[in-house]
Amino acid sequence: MDRISRYLKGEHYPQHALPARAAFVAMIEGQLAGFVAGHQTHRFGCDGELQWIDVVEQRRGLGIAYRLIATIGNWFAEQGANRVCVNVAPDNIAARKVYARCGARPLNEFWMIWEDSRAMCAAPPRLC
Repeated sequence: MDRISRYLKGEHYPQHALPARAAFVAMIEGQLAGFVAGHQTHRFGCDGELQWIDVVEQRRGLGIAYRLIATIGNWFAEQGANRVCVNVAPDNIAARKVYARCGARPLNEFWMIWEDSRAMCAAPPRLC
């Protein structure tokens, strides 16, 4: 929580991060179900970077991640940030599937990219 708080206050800067950043939460019945955060960047020639996404384990499989990705995608589009990248370990198959279903493609071994932030889960899977 401290790291995320410092990130949102602009006190923690991931590599190449620019000041503009945002976070969104998903709530179900008054309980936190997940969150997403991202910022503008110039890393890999991108305009934005999805920094964090997490869904409470008991709420996974309900489409929350897709809705969060679509929400941050809309924020990136509003900021004029078209190309958006996300760091994802090669062995994190679950995250790679989610990102791919939301329109991301591999950039390199550790990164995936959306060429157009307006398309981030714009054609949502059936769970969105």
